[in-house]
Amino acid sequence: MSQPPPQPPGGQFMPNGRPRPGAPSSAAGSPSFQSQPRYVDYGNPRAYDTSVRPTSGLTAARYAPAQIQQPGQAQPQSAWSTQTRRVQEVAQHAARPPAVNIMVWIMVVALAFSLLFVLGWFFLEFVLTASSSPAWWPVTAFLASISLLVIAGIMLLADRWDPQPLPLLLIAVFWGAAIAAFASYWLNTINSLLVYLVTGSEAAANFAGPVISAPLVEETTKGLGLLLLMVLARRYFNGPLDGLIYGSLIGGGFAFTENIIYYTRGLEDMGAGGVLFLFILRGVMNIFGHAIYVSLTGVIVGFVARKWGTAMGFLVFLPALIPGMLVHAAWNFFAGLGGGVLVLVLMYGAKAIISLLWLITIGLLIWDESRLTRIRLGDYANRGWLTHEEVDMLATWKGRREGRRWAAQIGARPVMKRFIRESADLASIRQRLLADGANPKVVEIERNLLNRLTTNRQELLSYAR
Repeated sequence: MSQPPPQPPGGQFMPNGRPRPGAPSSAAGSPSFQSQPRYVDYGNPRAYDTSVRPTSGLTAARYAPAQIQQPGQAQPQSAWSTQTRRVQEVAQHAARPPAVNIMVWIMVVALAFSLLFVLGWFFLEFVLTASSSPAWWPVTAFLASISLLVIAGIMLLADRWDPQPLPLLLIAVFWGAAIAAFASYWLNTINSLLVYLVTGSEAAANFAGPVISAPLVEETTKGLGLLLLMVLARRYFNGPLDGLIYGSLIGGGFAFTENIIYYTRGLEDMGAGGVLFLFILRGVMNIFGHAIYVSLTGVIVGFVARKWGTAMGFLVFLPALIPGMLVHAAWNFFAGLGGGVLVLVLMYGAKAIISLLWLITIGLLIWDESRLTRIRLGDYANRGWLTHEEVDMLATWKGRREGRRWAAQIGARPVMKRFIRESADLASIRQRLLADGANPKVVEIERNLLNRLTTNRQELLSYAR
């Protein structure tokens, strides 16, 4: 690799001569691997850098920019870059999952009971009004769960780079399946009734319900779950990929409850064959519908929060709903036109293209997240907390794979997994400190993660010895 051009003290400058956001003014005298850490320019794409913040108004930063502190003591040389063979056998230790506060667990339990209540309500309505046997209800619920499991599986794969805590993922699913679905059901019913009372036209009510009310109401109730997650755990809502994951799970949960209702109505109107037909249309060919709508909002909110801070993430919420609303309204509009096989082919062909683009977007956001991790960990390496070899190991898929393989040879695979996960968390925290400023609570989180980083490095070195 070619050497970077000579840098001013500390080397924390971009090619245009401007100092890099959050970079220390000088690394001289830092007690690290050498008297002055070697500087490597990892690049600083503008997509990750905060713009000049206003000094007043709603979007003004509450805190000054956060600087990286130098290590308080000399850091040990990297075990990863010096040790390559197994020297001793050690006991395996289970990796600790990301921690969340008690309020998150309380919310999980509350939403779980809410989902049971909502499903019980619709089941009771089915028993009281339907002529079919209630024994069919588990069948429709099972068919609806297939789509949810597929969406959840894709999101778990997308979440591998920097995994989110399980309780937050459950909150997203439960919010969509219980709160958003139940509120939307009643609000859409009321809106359709109001349109009928005002116009006296059943056709107007049938148009306004799915094309106007449903997109406005459903995308708002689902999107509120994203704001809830930002309030409960801003630490784990750090970018467009996080927003897409949470939004997709909210949409998947919503579709789960909605599909139960549709499959049950199909059973009443068309029998078992009708249920199968609806499952193919909704659960297979349009499986990602609601996930796509909400994830559009999540990507926008996550990107803005990462670049300009938490306050802007909340302020952009209403504009961020518009893309999902428009796509949802367009789908419902063409679905209500009828027109036979040709319209169905065009509709589901378009949805297949949109779904493909959505899957490609997931891949691009995963790549974007890994690039951001490498840049932010590079800031710490330039300050002396890491070696640059460790940055390559922690912030690339190939490096992580080789690092885990090497750690397994010396019996330290759980330590390496923890090292990788907590380093990704540290990179996200650094980005948040650049966007929101040096919030004392977030600075304390960074300090704790730096302590964990030092501990993990020392533990790996002891294993290698």
